[in-house]
Amino acid sequence: MRNPCIWCCLVLLTLVVCDSCLHEERKHLMDICDAFLWPAGNPPDWSSRDCCRWERVTCSSITGRVTALDLDAAYPSWYGLLNCSMFLPFRELQNLSLGNAGIAGCMPGAGFEVWSNLRQLEILDLSENELNDSSIMPLVGLASLRSPFLGGNAIKNDFIVQRLSKMKLDILDLSWNGIFGNISRAVCNMTSLRELHLNGNFFFGVLPSCIRNLTFLRVLDLSNNLLTARFPTISFANMTLLEQLSLSHNQLEGLLLLNSFSNHLQLKYLRLSSNSASFQVQTENPEANISSQLQVLELSNCNLNANSGVIPSFLSHQHGLYLIDVSNNNLSGHFPTWLLENNIYLSYLSVKHNSFVGSLILPSTVNQNLSWLDASYNRLSGDLPVDINITFPNLSYLNLSKNFFQGIFPSAVSHLENLSTLDLSYNNISGEITASFPTTMSMNHLVLNDNNISGEIPTSICTNVNLGVVDFSNNKLTGSIPNCIASNHLLFILNLRGNHLTGSIPTGLSSLLNLQFLDLSKNHLSGPLPSLPNLTYLHLSENELNGTFPLVWPFGANLKTMDLRYNQFSGAIPRCIDETFPELRILLLKGNMFEGMVPNQLEGPIPESIGDIVWLRALNFSNNSFSGPVPMSLSNLSNLESLDLSHNRLSGQLSPQLAGLKSLEVFSVAYNNLSGPTLGTKGQFITFGQSSYEGNPYLCGPPLLKSCSTVPTPSIPQHGQDEDDDDKVGDVVLFCGTALFYVVGFWTSLAVLFFKRSWRCSLFLAVDRFSDPLMFQLAMLSRRIHSTN
Repeated sequence: MRNPCIWCCLVLLTLVVCDSCLHEERKHLMDICDAFLWPAGNPPDWSSRDCCRWERVTCSSITGRVTALDLDAAYPSWYGLLNCSMFLPFRELQNLSLGNAGIAGCMPGAGFEVWSNLRQLEILDLSENELNDSSIMPLVGLASLRSPFLGGNAIKNDFIVQRLSKMKLDILDLSWNGIFGNISRAVCNMTSLRELHLNGNFFFGVLPSCIRNLTFLRVLDLSNNLLTARFPTISFANMTLLEQLSLSHNQLEGLLLLNSFSNHLQLKYLRLSSNSASFQVQTENPEANISSQLQVLELSNCNLNANSGVIPSFLSHQHGLYLIDVSNNNLSGHFPTWLLENNIYLSYLSVKHNSFVGSLILPSTVNQNLSWLDASYNRLSGDLPVDINITFPNLSYLNLSKNFFQGIFPSAVSHLENLSTLDLSYNNISGEITASFPTTMSMNHLVLNDNNISGEIPTSICTNVNLGVVDFSNNKLTGSIPNCIASNHLLFILNLRGNHLTGSIPTGLSSLLNLQFLDLSKNHLSGPLPSLPNLTYLHLSENELNGTFPLVWPFGANLKTMDLRYNQFSGAIPRCIDETFPELRILLLKGNMFEGMVPNQLEGPIPESIGDIVWLRALNFSNNSFSGPVPMSLSNLSNLESLDLSHNRLSGQLSPQLAGLKSLEVFSVAYNNLSGPTLGTKGQFITFGQSSYEGNPYLCGPPLLKSCSTVPTPSIPQHGQDEDDDDKVGDVVLFCGTALFYVVGFWTSLAVLFFKRSWRCSLFLAVDRFSDPLMFQLAMLSRRIHSTN
C-alpha cells in the first residue's frame, strides 16, 4: 500500500456510514409510522437521529440500510388496506413482518406485486390477517421470496398450494386458513422445503405418497385436518432429518409401530393425538428404540399399547422431555413417578383418563419447572401429598379430580403461590378448607365439589380478586355465604349446591356484573332474592326462600334457566313473563305457593311433526286444550322417557305403535276423551297403572276395570277436567319451558328433560346448545296449530 493514510480514511468513512441509517430511509420510516395505528395507541419511539437504533428496525452493518422491519400488530390506518409501495425505498429489505395487523387487502395499484422490486426480500410474515385467495396470489411473482408466513388468514382454495409450489421455498406456512380440498401432489415438488405448516385446515383424503421426496424437511405439521386412510409410515421413512412431526386431530387409521422412527435421530417433537377410533400406537413388541431425545410427546387418545395397557418403556431412556401427554388411553399400573424423576425440565404432564392405581408418590427431588399436572379420571387413592408445594413450587394447574383420594384437605396447596386452577372434585376429601386458602392472587378456578369437606366457607376467598369459578357443591359446608364474596368482581360461576348453608343470599351478589351461573340449590337458605342483573342460569331449588314473583323481576333479560322449585315463593305468575325473559328456556316452579292461572292454553291438534324431534327424552303437554288424536309419529321418539298428555281434549284411539316406546318410564293420557283399548298389555306399558288412563270414560282394557265389550262408542266429545296433576318425574326431570306466541302472547309447552344426577354446571351450560333446535320445532308446531284452526 503506497498511501496507508488513504486506506485509513476509507475505513473511517465506512464506519461513519455504517453507524447511522440513511437519511432517505429515515424519512420513509417516519411516513410508515404515521400510516399505521399502533397497539394501545403507542407508536414506537422513533425519535433518535439514528434509525438503525430504533426498536422494530434492523440495519445492515455494512451499508447501513434497513434489512428487517417488524410491524406486527400495527394496523394500516386506511381501512385495513396496505399501501405496499411505501416499502419500495428499502432496497435491501430482507425480512418484513406484518403479522396480526388486520390487513384485509392492498390499496389499488399498490398491491403485493410491487414488491417484485424488493430483490432481497426473503422472509415475509403476513400471518393472522384477513387476506383471501385473490389478494395473496400476487406473492407468487416474488422471485426472491423464500419463507412466506400466511397462517391465520382467509385463504380457502387449495389452488394456492399449486401456485406456491413453483417457488423455491424454504418455509411455507398456510396454517389455520380453512383451506378445503386434497393436499396437492404439487407440494412434493418443493424439495427444498425445511418447514411445511398446513395444520388447521380442511385437507381431506390420503396424504400423497410422494411427500417422501421432501427429504430436507425439519418441521411437518398436518394436524387439525381431515386426513384419512392408514397411517403413512412409509412416507416418513426417508425424512430422517425431521425434528418436529405433528399429525394430531385427523382421521388416520391403522396400527403405527413407533419403532419406525428409530432412525430419526433429530426428532424432538412428536404429536399423534386424537385420530380415528381405530388408530393405534404400539411401543412394545417390538420395543420402540427412539434414539433421539424428545422434548414434546403427545400420544393422547390414540389407543396407546391397547393390548398391554403399559406406559411406553422407551420413556425410561428419555431425559429431555418438557411436555408429556398420554391421556385418554386406559393405561394401567402405578402413577409414573419415574417420568418426573428422569425429566427434570418437565413442565407439562397429563395422564388423565387412564387407569393408574395406588398413591400419588412425588419424586424425591424438587422440580422447579412443572407448571401443569393433570392426573384426573384415574383410580389413584390414599392421602394427597402434604409436600406438593415443596416438590412442585411453581404449579399453576393441578387437577386430581375423579379419583379416590381421601384424608384431610391438604394445607400444602395453600402455599402454591402460582396456582391458577385447582380441581379436587369427585374424591373423598374431608376436613375443613384452610382458613388462609387460597393465598395466591392468581387463582381463578377453584373446584372442590363432591367431597366431604365441612366447616364454613373461608372468607379468604374474598381477597382473591381474580376468582372466576368457585364450585363447592355437594359437600357438608355449614354457616352462611360470606358477604364479602361480592368483592370477587370477575366471578362468573358460583356453585354451592347441596350443602347445609343457612342465612340469606348476600345482597352484594347484585354487584357481580360478570356472574352468569348461580346454583344454591339444596341448602337451608331463607329470605328474599337480591337483584342479579346479568345472570343467565339460576338454580335455587329446595331452600326456604320467600317473596313474590313480581312483574319486574330482579334478573336481566339474559336469563335462560330458572329453577325455583320447593321454596316458599308466593303470588301470581305474571302473564308477561315472556316479555320479561325473552331468552328463557327452562322454568321450574313446582313446590311453591304460587296462585292463579298458568299463562298458557294451547289449542288444536298435536302435529305429526313432533315425531321428528327424535332426540327428545321427555314431552309434557299436559293442562292445555289440545284436541284430535294422539299422533302416531310419537312412536318415532325412541329415546322418550316421559310422556304426559293429560288434561287436554284428545280423542280417538291410542295407536298400537306407541308400544314401541321401550324407554318410557312416565306415561299419562288421563282426563281426555280417548276411546278404545288401552296399551296396558303391550311392552313397557304393562308397568303403568290406572292413573295413567283415568278420566277417559270410553277407554277400556287393562289396567282399567272396564271390559272393551261393554264400553259404548263415544258420541259427543267431552272436555278433559282441569285438575292439578302431580309431577311424577322427580328431581332429575327438567321441564323445557318454551314460549309460543299464541293468542295471549305467551310461550308454553313444557318438555321434561331427564339427565343423570352427576351432571352439574355442565348440564345447564349445555342447555342452550341443544335447546335452539327444540325452539325451532316447537315454533313450527305453534304455526301449524294456528293454521289448522
